[in-house]
Amino acid sequence: MALPKMVLLMLMGTCMLTIAQDQPTTAAAAAAAGAAASGNPELPQAWHERLAALEAKISNRDQEVTRMLQQVLTNQQTILRYLHSPWASGLGVVEPPPRTAVESRSLMAAADVPSTSGALSGGTGGRQLVEMANALQTRPRSCRDIPDGMSGEETIYLGPGEPVEVYCDQDYEEGGWIVIQNRFDGFVNFNRSWEKYRDGFGDIGTEHWLGLDTIHRLTVATPHEIAFVAESFKGERRWARYTLFEIGGETDRYRLQKLGVYSGTLGDEFNYNKGMEFSTYDQDHDQFPDVNCAVRTASGWWHRSCTRINLNGMYGNESGVRFAYWLDWLHLNGLKRTRIMIRELKRRK
Repeated sequence: MALPKMVLLMLMGTCMLTIAQDQPTTAAAAAAAGAAASGNPELPQAWHERLAALEAKISNRDQEVTRMLQQVLTNQQTILRYLHSPWASGLGVVEPPPRTAVESRSLMAAADVPSTSGALSGGTGGRQLVEMANALQTRPRSCRDIPDGMSGEETIYLGPGEPVEVYCDQDYEEGGWIVIQNRFDGFVNFNRSWEKYRDGFGDIGTEHWLGLDTIHRLTVATPHEIAFVAESFKGERRWARYTLFEIGGETDRYRLQKLGVYSGTLGDEFNYNKGMEFSTYDQDHDQFPDVNCAVRTASGWWHRSCTRINLNGMYGNESGVRFAYWLDWLHLNGLKRTRIMIRELKRRK
């Protein structure tokens, strides 16, 4: 496992300090060499030349050691900023960042991070940083990283200091799925504004829409697949799955950028929406002239002209373009349950 950059910086500092401590006291050595060279005129010329060369070498080494010590101090300050960043907040090490050299030295002492006046070897600061880095690396980035294998609400991290609450389905198809849409009783209204679809709405544990911005962040960071599960009011269940799914950001209106190979029993209807921008009743981005498909179907979706699946439409055991339907299965008849899930594809080891 690759060490985080901060730990590498600390190790670099250790090496440079060790080198520095192995050198003689440069000022004293230079003075002694100068005295020998000037105070003993009877010494052979070769000795004078050798002492002069030694004096020059010591002077160069002194400059190099100074440079290394400055680099160590810079590395330590970088580490301190890291320890006081939001990413480290879960480890209980957050305090106001230092603003003066005195505060920096005090903080280093409190954290058991040695200053440039002593060697790093033998202290516990380096070990603490390694332990912290390892802890940060274990923060879950997806439902695949949840160890207990139980379905339920979990916290994953989009990035440093960016937690998001999701519902993990660990029962469907070997688990690891993030639920991005869930409907089963019609309690939550899905005919929402652009802002609501962007940020998410509903309750993570019941009916909800995760939020386009979160979905974008997840799918653009690592490849994901997508799955649909639907149930009719007669109790029949069907499914659809695509091997790849990715949407753009808000500047691209959360366009359905990538969609992989279909498999399932619902029918390959989602392909009709590939390449489309997301539309809501207050932001019409579909390709139907003079018609706002989001208004016509009462749903936010990747409408084209308009859509062959309308899982965010009105809830009910009724028929029509405004209800939640999957056209290739039950035509315009409403669905009792729908669930849309994404899952990070297995990472290469």
